[in-house]
Amino acid sequence: MYFKLSNTAERETLERMTKASFKYPNLYKQQGIIHGLKEVSIPIITMEEKSELSLAIWGLLPESHTADWSIFQNNFNTLNFHETSMDSGLWYSDALEARRCLIPVTGFFTTFIENGTAYHFKVGLKNGDPFFLAGIYTVLEDGFITCALLVGKSNDFMKKIQNGVDSMPISISMDEKDEWLDVKTTPMRTRQLLKKPIQQDYNAISISETYYNYDNLEYNPSIFLGY
Repeated sequence: MYFKLSNTAERETLERMTKASFKYPNLYKQQGIIHGLKEVSIPIITMEEKSELSLAIWGLLPESHTADWSIFQNNFNTLNFHETSMDSGLWYSDALEARRCLIPVTGFFTTFIENGTAYHFKVGLKNGDPFFLAGIYTVLEDGFITCALLVGKSNDFMKKIQNGVDSMPISISMDEKDEWLDVKTTPMRTRQLLKKPIQQDYNAISISETYYNYDNLEYNPSIFLGY
């Protein structure tokens, strides 16, 4: 289960990298920790609005859902789904065909347990640049967007820094981002993109227990993450 992300990129950096503009630019904030269990919004690019960066609530809701987000999440945690479940026929699986999205981030968090002690890591690119995670989304009747990450099998790098799950967020490369969002991309090709290993130049930074346990933390470059 992945429930913490990081997006410390400046707004202009995200817009330049994605070639999309924020629909509501003043609402975007750099965040060192984004805690998905606390109802937060994250930037995404949808199949419907490829030239816009929209803000979506992290935690997928059914399109017809009208109750509070927290009520649904207390019963069904929908921050992320394994890519194999997208062939299940469950209520959210049809989103893979018509409601795919890209989620730009600068990192995600994971944990390694050894001798009863938890060691936390922030995973991101070595150069600190943002990158894309694969996601799905829904548009609610009131116009709000909700989304979820898609995860797949862990690669060798991740297995060295986590031992609680055998999965990791699926990354979509810059070369394939347009294909991921294209309505003409076939179901077979969509699944190939999910299973295709992307060789990202990841780096894992050890972070303190105090930092990791922040609920939501606006980015402050003066905070030292490592031990």
